[in-house]
Amino acid sequence: MIVRMSRASILVALSISCGGAGGAPPGSGDPGGAAPGAFEAPAPGAAHEPAAAPAAEAPAAEPPGPAAAPAGGDGPPILAAHNALRARHCAPPLAWSKELEDGARRWAQELASRGCAFDHDPDTRHGENLAYFRPAGSRGPEEVAAIWHAEVDRYDFRAARFSFEAGHFTQLVWASSRRLGCATVDCGGGSLWVCRYDPPGNVQGQFSGNVKPASCRR
Repeated sequence: MIVRMSRASILVALSISCGGAGGAPPGSGDPGGAAPGAFEAPAPGAAHEPAAAPAAEAPAAEPPGPAAAPAGGDGPPILAAHNALRARHCAPPLAWSKELEDGARRWAQELASRGCAFDHDPDTRHGENLAYFRPAGSRGPEEVAAIWHAEVDRYDFRAARFSFEAGHFTQLVWASSRRLGCATVDCGGGSLWVCRYDPPGNVQGQFSGNVKPASCRR
């Protein structure tokens, strides 16, 4: 069985730059550097408090969607799985976005057409988590979300900053995100998942207010 996940991208209002080489094809081992278009953490010693982002960098506006579905309520299973895990960290439930779903599907199909490439979309202004599992269908939506959430064990709540080892988790529970859209395609003998979040998470300088430990419910 092969399980691969992307290195989640980070938004840094002070220093936005493209990453290095894209991920290797599924099955070739761990991903390489940040995918093209991923946002990298600032260099050591850089300020962590973001300046106001220029208007051009703001996420595209989306018409109001349906009310957020509670965990176990209406909506795709991947939405319910996200909301159940977010509730553990005092994050409000997400609403399903057809716009984000369509964008995630287009990107998943694009990756499949490129031989099941494993790269972040360089043009999206949304948060994005990727995962690849082989064989196809070996992981359901609840397991996909749970595997991303399992990175909680690698996150340092006291440091409250971005970590490539926990970037999927921090995006999944990011309290300020409000909408979710996901899609999956079969390619290369496996299943490729793309989930998008709006507003995006992993914004440098905003981790303490958006990523809470499970003790927040006490």
